[in-house]
Amino acid sequence: MTLILNEIHLLDGLNKTMLVAAADRRISNPDRSYKATRKKLFSIPYLNGTISYFGLASVYPRGKEQYLSDWLPQFINAHSGAPDLETFTQNLREALHRVIPKSTLQDWASGFHISGYNSRGLPEFWHLDNTGGMSGFQYVDLKPLYGPPSPDFLGRDAQKNWGWDGSDPSSARNGVQTYRNGDFRAHEAAWDALDKVYSKLVQFPDFKKLGSTDEYGEWVKFKLKFIAYFYKKWAKNEIIAQPIDVIVKSRQLTT
Repeated sequence: MTLILNEIHLLDGLNKTMLVAAADRRISNPDRSYKATRKKLFSIPYLNGTISYFGLASVYPRGKEQYLSDWLPQFINAHSGAPDLETFTQNLREALHRVIPKSTLQDWASGFHISGYNSRGLPEFWHLDNTGGMSGFQYVDLKPLYGPPSPDFLGRDAQKNWGWDGSDPSSARNGVQTYRNGDFRAHEAAWDALDKVYSKLVQFPDFKKLGSTDEYGEWVKFKLKFIAYFYKKWAKNEIIAQPIDVIVKSRQLTT
């Protein structure tokens, strides 16, 4: 199992934003026992973006199993001609259908988070998966193929949740849009609670507030480490575990 998450921070509407991507590295067997420690978060340098995955951790090119942690960097390097994140995600979907049998995908929840900045300097978040929904915290109605890529932020949430008019970056309200997948029970239980602890402590003069994007990235890493430690000490199966990877990007639009 895993925990991956993305945050889009609207700091001055869409004029000033910060993107955060994070993931643990635990790969589990179907019975939730330990299988491997593998990276799940990667940079897409030529698109100023990131990609992470949850669920199924292997592909099967030419019928031979290969970890996604090995296959994804090869895919990223091979598709440097992709002009935008949408094209990259479409290419990824097509490639995955060539290396994962339908019978395998039908049995495993599998998905990808793709985030970054587009040519206008606006944050994007694309979501690709084979699930039909959730029942509680369980993925249900698994499909033998990945659905069409979904532009969840600019195509939906920026307008629905933050009032963006679809054109003017200043029309959006400030706030944080979060996307998460995998076993996100602990994220739901602990994330905001840890932020409340931080908010109380920094009211005292001998504690310092987060002052940079790097420091915020360290805060996100700390919270994920806390969750991983909780699983290590008190969960029956340690399905979320360190190391933790975090990538932070920011952009200020110029007028």
